[in-house]
Amino acid sequence: MRSLRVFYSFAILLTACPDPTSASDSGDASTTDATSAPTTGSTSDAPTSGDTEQSVDPVDLACDLMREACERQVACGHAIVNNNPGDVDACLAEQRCETVSELLELPNVELDPDAVAACIAALEAASCGELVAQGLEIDPGCWQYLAGTLGEGEACHGGIVSDCAPGLSCVFEGDACPGTCVAPPAPCGEGSCGADAFCAADGTCQPRAALGEACDETKIAFSNLSDRACAAGSHCEDSVCVADLGAGAQCGGLDVHACGDGACMCADLEDCDETADFTCGPARGTGEACSGTFDCAEGLFCDFHAGNRCAERGERGEACNDSLGACLHPLACVDGTCVDDQETLSEVPLLAEDESCMGGGSCPLGTACTCDDADCLDKHCQPSPGLGESCTGQNFDGHACSEGLCDILASHTCVLPGAAGEACPVDGLTFACASLVCLEGRCASVEQTLCQE
Repeated sequence: MRSLRVFYSFAILLTACPDPTSASDSGDASTTDATSAPTTGSTSDAPTSGDTEQSVDPVDLACDLMREACERQVACGHAIVNNNPGDVDACLAEQRCETVSELLELPNVELDPDAVAACIAALEAASCGELVAQGLEIDPGCWQYLAGTLGEGEACHGGIVSDCAPGLSCVFEGDACPGTCVAPPAPCGEGSCGADAFCAADGTCQPRAALGEACDETKIAFSNLSDRACAAGSHCEDSVCVADLGAGAQCGGLDVHACGDGACMCADLEDCDETADFTCGPARGTGEACSGTFDCAEGLFCDFHAGNRCAERGERGEACNDSLGACLHPLACVDGTCVDDQETLSEVPLLAEDESCMGGGSCPLGTACTCDDADCLDKHCQPSPGLGESCTGQNFDGHACSEGLCDILASHTCVLPGAAGEACPVDGLTFACASLVCLEGRCASVEQTLCQE
């Protein structure tokens, strides 16, 4: 239903900070990029009577937005910003909107009060079915209220929130830093950039790094399964391009592309508890058993609706389901059909606990659409897994957990994204970090996501 942008943005909000229980009662808040709890009195309308304007703390505005989303979530009883089954304060505490201050400390990033106001208005006006289907993509203001200020042609440093103004992208020449804010051409798609480049998440083609050079797989949209940040014969490990592993090599805990054109497989899919159980082998072909999309050969995905079997990925207009990779990037599966990612499902049915969710729909707060068995031939709304528990039975739905996020980027367990410097389990792209990046076992800071001159 929702694009991964929502989950990326959601993770950025979830840093280990005090609960924002002091959030303003008057504004009602929510955010999807990064948020923060109020520090001074909050108000949702900056102008006052006459020609005088009352100063408004941007952190308060972000928390106003998040509180509004949490109030709607509790009223609807279905996930909008998280799957926390508690009250408004519990929802808001999990969002930790006060951490928006960290992003506002970045150079050339500002909060747009008009975008916040537009988002709150959209949240107030939308039906529950619309909000559950679209989340904080209900209005551009809900995910663009934090934006860069640099104009076209100016030097930029990228980051979690781009320092380029909306509509512009920070483009880098190889490893050069800074980059340049440019108006992007028509966005690229998976595999459209040729053998020596990849389609980045910002819709631009960027060169693949050579063996031994620095690389950054976080620049590739997660739904873009076939593009690589490194040249053929190598993969990105600890931000450096290293040679692909050969057949039979142990690959557990390494990059998902460590085996090159092959796959990191576990011989016994029923007993894969240790990293040593995984070795490089041939990628699975159409109709063969799989445990995840990266087990399958290029152009295929692991279809959890067909007994965990590799199947052809869908093109525009073709049928699909909610299995990861069911549609070719940048398409998304909306209401059972592969469509442009910009198209969103306008409304979904609201289900009850224990009701079948095989045909789609939203499960109540604290529950998730869960496979009944390993073959996932049917699914029902069942209690959501908690922190540290596996969320694979929910088909890697980012909002499957009763707290935090399902780490669909790495561990496939429920995690609460950590703040800069906190321990993280696997280096690379992960929802276990608010910055989405784990470096040498620690969550990267916001500053570390900027290019370094």
